[in-house]
Parts: sequence; C-alpha cells; structure tokens
Amino acid sequence: MHRLPLVQSRSAVYEDWPVRPDDFDAIPLLRDSRGRRYTYLRLSVTDRCDLACVYCMPPSGEDEHAIRRDLLTFEEAARLVSVFALAGIRRVRFTGGEPLVRKDIVRLVELVHRRTDVEQLVMTTNATRLSELARPLRDAGLFGVNVSIDTLDAARFAELTRGGDLGRVLAGIHAAIDVGLDVKLNTVPLRGRNDDELQRIVDFAWSLGVAPRFIELMPLGEGAKLPQDMRMNAADVLEVLGECVSQEAPQGIEGQGPARYMTAADGSGHRVGFITPISNEFCDTCNRVRVTARGDIRACLASRRAISLRNIMRAGGSDIDLAWAMVWSLTGKDRGHHFLEPEEHEHERVGMSLIGG
Repeated sequence: MHRLPLVQSRSAVYEDWPVRPDDFDAIPLLRDSRGRRYTYLRLSVTDRCDLACVYCMPPSGEDEHAIRRDLLTFEEAARLVSVFALAGIRRVRFTGGEPLVRKDIVRLVELVHRRTDVEQLVMTTNATRLSELARPLRDAGLFGVNVSIDTLDAARFAELTRGGDLGRVLAGIHAAIDVGLDVKLNTVPLRGRNDDELQRIVDFAWSLGVAPRFIELMPLGEGAKLPQDMRMNAADVLEVLGECVSQEAPQGIEGQGPARYMTAADGSGHRVGFITPISNEFCDTCNRVRVTARGDIRACLASRRAISLRNIMRAGGSDIDLAWAMVWSLTGKDRGHHFLEPEEHEHERVGMSLIGG
C-alpha cells in the first residue's frame, strides 16, 4: 500500500509521481482514465464498531484498528471534503465502522456542513445510538441515514450481530423518521439465516414509508469466510418476494450510489432496492471514491491500494497537492472489481470496517 511517512518534505511526497502538482493551476474535476466522473464520497470516520456482524467483523474485532493520532481530525476531514467539493463531489456519506461511536460525531457533521459546498450529507449506521442522536444530527445538517438491519427477530439479531439489541435499532429508526431524516434500510440476505424474513422486512419498511434495500454479500473480510451457498443475489430475493414487486426493469438514481430500485406491484409507489456488486456489477457507472478513517483514498472497495491524504496534509501540502493526489489515485482504477479473483488479488483485500464500506 502506498503510504507516506508522517513527516517528510513536500518534494519527497511527489518524487515518484508521473506528473507534479505544479502542472495544475486549478482544482480539476475527478475523472479516471476511463472517463468515469466522481461525484460521491464515502468518508469513514472510524474503523471501530459496537457490533460484530458475522459477515463484517471478527468476534474479537479487527487486528488493524487505528490509534487516535492516526485518524483524521475533524479539521482535516472537513478540509478534505471542501477540496473534494471543488473537484466535483456533490454527495458525502459518513461511514465506519460505526460512525456514531466516534466521539463528537455531531460536531463533525456540523463542521462539514458549514465549511463545505456539498449538496447532501448522509450516513450509514447500525442505529444503536441513533435514538438520542437523530435530532442533533438533523440540526447539524445531516440529510439522511441508511440503517443496517438484517432481521426483525430479537434473538436472531443478537446472534447475527454477536450481542446487538434490536430494540435500540428500532428506536433509532423511528427517531430518525420522526425528526425528518431520509431513511433507508439495508439488509444482507443470507440463505438459511434470514431468507425467511425478507418479505417481513419489506413490509416493515413500507409500513414506515421507507425503502428497503438488499445488498449482496461481498467476499471481504469475514464475508469471504462464510459458505458460498449462503449468498443470495437479487434474483434469489425476487423469488422470495414473489408478486409483491412489479416486473419492470430496476432503475438507479443518478448520483446516489449503486442501488437499483423496483416498485411495488400494488401501485402504492413503494420501492425496494438491490445492490448487486457480484451478480450484476455496476463498475462501468461507478461514481464513488472512498477515504478511510486514516485518511487513505481508495479508488475501489476491492483494492487495498491507497494514497495517504492525511500525510500530505500533515507534511504541509496545499489544496492543489491534495487534488492531484485524488486525481492520481484514480489513474490506476480498473474497469471492474476483483472480488472473484482471490488468487491474484487476495493480498490486497482488507476487512470492510477498515475501509468504510
């Protein structure tokens, strides 16, 4: 992984780069060598989580957790977002780990909202702390939350999350709706673990007026260790849902990530979303770039290759320096991901909680 020492001269930062930042006289829009335009930033604020879902986190936690000084400070995070905004980023999603375990997370949201020019701030959360934070987050400028919830059975929830309290998550969902946050529910369908609840989850989401989305299990970290026959794709989920979903082709929403939506067959206007990185990859239309809690920019979730934006800032780099690092990080982005090529790329894999999902 391309990492830079915390202290070094600015010239050393760029000595092995093909073009020097002096070639820029303004911050360019983010595009890669295949012409894909980047408008969506996923910014991890912590690699820690208060749950340990069976497909995400080892029972004892990740071995590579960052220590506090390695994390982006709030000031550094806000600065990065401001440069990304100048480079064309319009939507920022705070991720983790679990972003709500980061101390003073509301202050970070307010800082980014006040100091940057992005159009929309959203967050992915397990909602265990959302009931008390929904109102402050909304007041700070957060637009919406995606809540991870894989079952509506309390005992099964505790099993899948290794000790989580379903009641706290449900309270968080209701609190978010009550304060006017845009809410979506994310579910990873697992054959033999929660596939008998998929219709119930859809009905629950629709009863609240929110969209459920089903995300294919990705072979990252703990997810790669689960049996292959546990994985379910969109076709498998649609077979379970049967006639409650219309037969029209799924449609994406421009600028808002990879989910493709289908409508309810009853004409109610309800939607159900599918995120299909394995069975129907969406790499050709990728508009997302990721920054980890340590400040590493990654062009793809499936790759461990990274450049440290944190180190550039701490070495005294300018906004132009940061913008060039962002552009350069995208030059090597492949046409597609390498989830299904473990022999060649396994050494580049890392747990999802350490990347930011």
